[in-house]
Amino acid sequence: MPPELTASREAEILDECQKAIGYQFRQPDLLRGALTHTSGANTRLASNERMEFLGDSVLGLVTCEQLYLRFPDYQEGDLTKVKSVVVSRRTCARFSRELNLGDYLFLGKGMHLHTAVPASLLADVYESLVAAIYLDGGLEAARAFILRHLGPEIEQVAEVAQDE
Repeated sequence: MPPELTASREAEILDECQKAIGYQFRQPDLLRGALTHTSGANTRLASNERMEFLGDSVLGLVTCEQLYLRFPDYQEGDLTKVKSVVVSRRTCARFSRELNLGDYLFLGKGMHLHTAVPASLLADVYESLVAAIYLDGGLEAARAFILRHLGPEIEQVAEVAQDE
């Protein structure tokens, strides 16, 4: 986003994003932080990097829990194989694309979106969004958000794994 972003435009972006993701934040600053790339932050700590770190773990926890419950006959190695596919950077980037998260990113001057948002940035913003929802609404809210995307993914990957 350009530096001349007005407060009303920022609020509009956050509102549109909340509609797109199907989650209403009690603390919109968390969403703002999740959508702020390092290039668009005043300081590195104001970017989404710390949230990305937390979101990765929340995503892993919810995924592992689902796999553990859904596949009681799978050995640890089988569960690990499915998890590695389900929570890959590629999958997170795809979820981000499906939610159009690239449209809501707050970027610095050098990163205006004349081209497609890189997949790595999309994966990062999905993870940071998971953390923001977790911090705002707790594990249940984060689980519900994650499973809307991950549930079908788990089933699809598990079917392929069973056929091998």
